[in-house]
Amino acid sequence: MRIRGYAAGTPCWSELRTSDPTGSIEFYHELFGWKPVGDTGGPRVDFHLRDMAVAGLSTNADTGTPSAWLTYLATDDTAATVDATARAGGVAVAPAVRHPDRGVSALVADPQGAVFGLWQRGPFPGAQVAAEPGTICWNELATRDVAGAGSFYGTVFGWTARASVYGGTDGYQDWLRETREVAGLIEMGERYPPQVPAHWRTTFEVDDCATAVQRCRSLGGQITFGPYEAGPGTYAQLTDPLGASFGIIAVCPEYRASLG
Repeated sequence: MRIRGYAAGTPCWSELRTSDPTGSIEFYHELFGWKPVGDTGGPRVDFHLRDMAVAGLSTNADTGTPSAWLTYLATDDTAATVDATARAGGVAVAPAVRHPDRGVSALVADPQGAVFGLWQRGPFPGAQVAAEPGTICWNELATRDVAGAGSFYGTVFGWTARASVYGGTDGYQDWLRETREVAGLIEMGERYPPQVPAHWRTTFEVDDCATAVQRCRSLGGQITFGPYEAGPGTYAQLTDPLGASFGIIAVCPEYRASLG
């Protein structure tokens, strides 16, 4: 499904930050069928599925910085949202940058240290395709301070948290913007080592979870946990060969039908 734009306060783009762009491009091409578009030797490229941008890649100049997926939230005014972040107890990580023929971006962190991006669209809205295998289908915040996160994201983006109907007994919640589910919220429990900070993570849709898990392993990635049944489908959390964590899910037909 082609996407034309995103409302302010909704996830709109995910970007892999890696110290090995060549290795990362090869891994995700083999895993999801993505094609790199742009100067693969430059600081940034887009991953395309067919002729549409699905995610991005940027090169970490510091090879000691761990690879990670970065979630971007749409905004109508990057500068104003950076200011709102600071007033709510967050911090600016990188100043606003205008990208010719694309838009304006900035990096910020919430009070618990979870880093995320802001994207004010120009001609480029963000991910151009969704709701099919190989595309981003969900973003979620993992944090040890659920109440603090609720206060911060509620203040800055107007989000409210609600217990997920698919959460089971793990306390999983959905972020809502007005009445629309826009992201997830999970409390980091004992399975997360103390040194793992609060973070945003990205989940991609796949045709078959077990097959994707096997392919990830054969490409040098690791399986963090799963596969398991998670309401909307079969889910697993993976790690690429450079250490970037991400989720995959094979959406079940019943859940797809419920979306209309």
